[in-house]
Amino acid sequence: MTCELSSGARPKRQLVLKKPVWGLAALCLALCAGIDARAANPTDPLSLYGPRIEFDVYRNGSKVGYHHVRLSQIGAEILAESEFTLRIKLLFITAYSFDYRSQAVWREGQLQRLDVKVDDDGKLINLTVRRDGDVMKIDGRSGRISETAPLFPTNHWHAGVLKQSRVLNTLTGRINKVLIAPAGMEAVETEHGRVEATRYVYSGDLQTEVWYDGSGRWVKMRFEGRDGTAIDYVCRLCQGPAGGKTAVR
Repeated sequence: MTCELSSGARPKRQLVLKKPVWGLAALCLALCAGIDARAANPTDPLSLYGPRIEFDVYRNGSKVGYHHVRLSQIGAEILAESEFTLRIKLLFITAYSFDYRSQAVWREGQLQRLDVKVDDDGKLINLTVRRDGDVMKIDGRSGRISETAPLFPTNHWHAGVLKQSRVLNTLTGRINKVLIAPAGMEAVETEHGRVEATRYVYSGDLQTEVWYDGSGRWVKMRFEGRDGTAIDYVCRLCQGPAGGKTAVR
């Protein structure tokens, strides 16, 4: 999901974060920087993550929200249900709120259907995507468009997005051109302790930083708010049943 937390004319909007743009992209080289090639296009994310992925969201050292993904197997398909909630408060009063909900159906590592509902501080946004053969039919606030399949949305749990140069912005319904480059290895805290992960820097129509461990699990994210404040995703549950085996002792 790419979340552009928009700002308006009201004073409280000055606190609004510039969307974490959760876009994606990639160079083939990105896959050589630490992610196992077999994990870069996971057809069975349950084996990587288990049924849930959970991140806490921090701003200036304070928790301001969470992002959860629920995964389930339905026959030959994977259902991924995402929930992102953000609250920015001033003097105990909510100055800005953002709620994102999505349901995505995947088959053999490729997106088949997507439904998104967003409440951006009172502004409602809806997006639907349906695959029809080799065409992705998209209906969002930018109108109706068609794109060649496969197409990855701006959700980060699927490391296959690292091979893409275009992604679907799940807020605007637009196709964003992106490039991603590996920027070194770092130790990242997870529920099983520290793991070695590759940091990827996104550029182009979207900008953010995302970390993946060597098996292709999403373990961290960072983006900058409109006021220049860093927003950090901290893993609470992202390693799955076997993740502890790769923890740095």
